[in-house]
Amino acid sequence: MENSVHASGHGGRGPAIEPDALAWYLDTITRQLQRVGITRAVVCPGSRSTPLVLALDRTPAIHLDVLVDERSAGFYALGLARARRQPIVLVSTSGTAAANFFPAVVEASFDRVPLIVLTADRPRELRGVGASQTIDQVKLYGTHVRYFIDLPSPEPLPAVIRYVRNQVLHAVRLAQSPVTGPVHLNLPLREPLLPDWERVPDGPPALPLIIPETQISNQCFRQAKTYLGQFPRGIVVAGPGSSDSIESRLVHWAHSWGWPILADPLSNLRHGNSPIITAYDLILRTQKTPTPDAVLRIGAIPTSKALNQLMVGLPGVYLDPSEEGRDPNAQDLLVVGGDVGTALATLANPPDTYHVDTSWISSWQHAEQAVRGHLEGTIEALGTGYEPQLFFHLGHWLTPLGPSIHPVMVSNSMPIRDLDTFSLESPSHLRFFANRGANGIDGVTSTALGLAAHYGDVTLIIGDLAFYHDMNGLLAASRLHLNALIIVINNQGGGIFSFLPQHEALSEETFESYFGTPISLDFRHVASLYQGAYERVTSVGELGHAMRRFGPLPGLRIIEWQTVSRDANREAHQAIVHGMRLP
Repeated sequence: MENSVHASGHGGRGPAIEPDALAWYLDTITRQLQRVGITRAVVCPGSRSTPLVLALDRTPAIHLDVLVDERSAGFYALGLARARRQPIVLVSTSGTAAANFFPAVVEASFDRVPLIVLTADRPRELRGVGASQTIDQVKLYGTHVRYFIDLPSPEPLPAVIRYVRNQVLHAVRLAQSPVTGPVHLNLPLREPLLPDWERVPDGPPALPLIIPETQISNQCFRQAKTYLGQFPRGIVVAGPGSSDSIESRLVHWAHSWGWPILADPLSNLRHGNSPIITAYDLILRTQKTPTPDAVLRIGAIPTSKALNQLMVGLPGVYLDPSEEGRDPNAQDLLVVGGDVGTALATLANPPDTYHVDTSWISSWQHAEQAVRGHLEGTIEALGTGYEPQLFFHLGHWLTPLGPSIHPVMVSNSMPIRDLDTFSLESPSHLRFFANRGANGIDGVTSTALGLAAHYGDVTLIIGDLAFYHDMNGLLAASRLHLNALIIVINNQGGGIFSFLPQHEALSEETFESYFGTPISLDFRHVASLYQGAYERVTSVGELGHAMRRFGPLPGLRIIEWQTVSRDANREAHQAIVHGMRLP
């Protein structure tokens, strides 16, 4: 009979018993997650999710982090998954709790970070009838997940158990291939919500995870090489997520073809190799450089607006593992899928008819030297308390935190732009991260603490508004005993808006009310609330000393840097660019 089952653990047959449907259902889910290599889960407390949390808790291979704020938990899981490069399970109860994962799911989708979102829900008979803590969770995250399934409620039927097992396997596979990202499984659970684990029968075995490699034909590589061979003056744009693991192959490719590599800071390639250009943002805004003929793109769209404008209309090739080809500029790009390192090795040698233009890469290197020399003098002449100074000195100030890998999380909106423009070289042990998928300021602190959970420590550079936006996330630092050095750039409001047209178009009162939005908080009390060390500084010299002193310490450390006014900071940016601009 279909419902004739046996209980004796998972290894053999025993006397027939009546299975506990809820326990069998959840045991199947957790065993399948364990079988495919899931080792971490982030869970939030709630009633409807009680049995799911208990099932994960009894699975020895899966470590649980418990956080009480769903929005913070979502971003914490995002940071942890990004650091580990493996899927992280994220669990919520029903209702608006699940909705609070939405910002993190969106960021994970755009930034291709694998999350396995498990949301508990009311059973179908309680939906749409006014049951408490019940919202429509079907396709809650819309197109921002790679896969969604509204699972059946638990039933003591082998056919249901097999279906649930297979759906978990399918979802985990889609979270990792072909385009990594979040997946969502909705679990409609009936009361009672306390499983009887003694009544879990033998079920179908958990299945291994097999992700097929994308196969790219030799014809595709020949086509790409022939296409690029038409252009002796091209550029390589290494955007966010390019992966420093391909650095040697990328440098070899650039030498062979004679193309400079313009490396976004989030590519983690700014280590001083000769073909790598890091001052391109200032070069493009101040120097006269010839327009390139083509582009070889790797990674996501770069941070620099000037570089994005340079790429508009350029033909070329985009190496993208997913073959998705993220291209908001609508260029004429030939997209080559599969492993990027393999593609670079295959395309390493240009066609026999290709002739390297040595003057092309030399022109970029000379421009880089000119900008670097001028920038050093300009930064020192600014005075003190200007935001570009932090990013210019950042690599040097963080050098003592090596030699092991040290993550640096950089917030939107101005900090990542200043990192791109002014941090031109960094030690090889630093790894830079940012939430550039959707470019929001929510969840930045929680994402950084997710990185800390993997790497053991983290440095976070964040503005006062973004820090305020995710202060709840600091609970993870004290609750999970994480190490984090947080630099709060306090310029009393939203610094990015001072660089936008509304700053000049509106009266000061209107601008400050709707865009500047100073919050005037004393962050000293935040540090005290979460048992963190704290120091407030005003000069860039004090900031450097505080970072070197706080850097090696354990626990939560917060440095609040009171900078010059937003207007003065904007004027300093303009003066730097104006002073470098060639006639």
